[in-house]
Amino acid sequence: MASESSPKAPDRKIVLQGKAGARKNRVARFILGDTTLNEESEECLLHEGEHAGRRICIVNTPGWDRVSIECTTGKIKKEIVRSVTLCPPGPHALVLVLPVNADDELSVNELKSASRHMELLSERVWNHTVVLFLCERDVEESTINEHIHKAEKLLEKCRGRHCVMRLSDSEAQVHGLLKEIDDMVKENASDSFQPQVSDELMRSKMSCKEDTQKKTNKQQSEEKVEEKHDLRKRRGSLQGLLPNMTTDTEDSERQRERTEAKKNINQDQLPWNYLKPVVVILMSFMGALIGSVAGAQNGTMGAAVGIVIVFVSLLLISLCLVSLVQ
Repeated sequence: MASESSPKAPDRKIVLQGKAGARKNRVARFILGDTTLNEESEECLLHEGEHAGRRICIVNTPGWDRVSIECTTGKIKKEIVRSVTLCPPGPHALVLVLPVNADDELSVNELKSASRHMELLSERVWNHTVVLFLCERDVEESTINEHIHKAEKLLEKCRGRHCVMRLSDSEAQVHGLLKEIDDMVKENASDSFQPQVSDELMRSKMSCKEDTQKKTNKQQSEEKVEEKHDLRKRRGSLQGLLPNMTTDTEDSERQRERTEAKKNINQDQLPWNYLKPVVVILMSFMGALIGSVAGAQNGTMGAAVGIVIVFVSLLLISLCLVSLVQ
């Protein structure tokens, strides 16, 4: 049993770019011969068909602002970038559609806007770009040539590649456009435009890794600093405690010395504590004895008075002596 052959890849993959109202849908319709392709959208539209036996894949992008990229919404910018990812591995050609109208001149701002919107896909986009001047049948050649002349700087970016399509004579113009695309593909060695999204994704991943590594390094550095701070704090606490311990030890030694000194003093004074009453008693006894002997010469009354006087005198003397000893 023969295996089914895989579907053939499109011979040409084309992305249509241009401002809002550039009638890109009409270009897609004439290339594919599908009269139903009149839909305008704010999202990319993918169309597939055939032309002269060749499979064609066309991505029609939403139109950007005519005069300023700043006025184009973020959604449309994202769709412009996304457009080249809808026909993997990438389109063979990006066709920049510039409408030619007899009553509408091609302004410098319009050309700048077109250039900046195209370069959302990177500057490499110009290596795969063909400029298509789109007009009706009744537009004069001088008007077309004037538009081409005004777009000269933009055409330099894509090596002058351009063609003219009159919508009323589309069949012949389609052949001219496809031939221009074929010639460009040969110049590019059949390489398709590789979406910048892949590069940006890789850069984003690398950036995420770098950010993660930076955060890790920063966190480790902060932890090391914190550890050093805690270590210094602990050392400071220990150093703060040592003087206190020394002071406490000195105070204890001083207290012990005072206590021992008091003990020594008390021990030294202990005999005197016992001698005090003995001295007082002895002195009193001696005073009484002296008084009785001295007072005996004057009789009993004299002896009594002498005892009292001498006793009191010696008592006072003994107390003074005891006080002096202390």
